[in-house]
Amino acid sequence: MKKLLVLSLIAVLTGCAAILPKPVSEPADSVPQPITVIHASDDLCLVSEDTAEFEHQCDLIHWANLWIKADATAWPKRKAAIDKLSDSLPDTIEKIILSLPVDTPYQARLRAQHWIKTISPKLSGAIQPLIKTVVDAPNNEMLELESALVILNKVNAEQAQASDALQKELESQQKKLAELLQIEATMMDKNRSSQQ
Repeated sequence: MKKLLVLSLIAVLTGCAAILPKPVSEPADSVPQPITVIHASDDLCLVSEDTAEFEHQCDLIHWANLWIKADATAWPKRKAAIDKLSDSLPDTIEKIILSLPVDTPYQARLRAQHWIKTISPKLSGAIQPLIKTVVDAPNNEMLELESALVILNKVNAEQAQASDALQKELESQQKKLAELLQIEATMMDKNRSSQQ
C-alpha cells in the first residue's frame, strides 16, 4: 500500500516537473539589448494625433483611474460594461483595461490579449514599451500560468483516477488472496482430519 502511494506521489511530482517552465539561461556571448525608457520630453499620448483623436488620448491619469476602478469592480459588472463598448480605438483600450484585473476569467483575458495585439501598432512609439511592460507581459504571463494550472489539474485528475483504479485492483487482489488462503486452510484442515 505504501509503495502504491509513493509511486503515485512520484508520478504526480514528475508531471509537475514536466509542466513547470525551465529556467532560461543567457548564452555567455549574448549582447545585451538596449532598454527603452520614457523621458520627460516624450509625448505620452496613447496614440499620435495622425493615428486617431479621441477624448483622454493624452491623459494617462484618466486611464490609470479607469484601471483602479476596474480593479475594484466585480467581473460581472465589468463584463456588462465591455459588452456595451464599440470596437473603436478608445473603447477597445477601455475594454482591455476592464479585462486586466486578476478575477477576469481566462477566455476574457485571452480576448483582451488579442485586443492588445490589435491596437499595439496604433500606439505611439513612446508609450509602446510601457504598455508592453505594464499590460502585455503580465497578462501573457498570467495566461501561461493559468494554462499550466489547467494542464496540471488534468494530470492530477488522471493520476487520481489511476490511483483509485490501482487501489480498487489492490483491494480485489487482496480479497482473492484472502479467499485462496481460506481455501488452502480449509483443505489443510480436511487433510489433517482425513489423516487422523
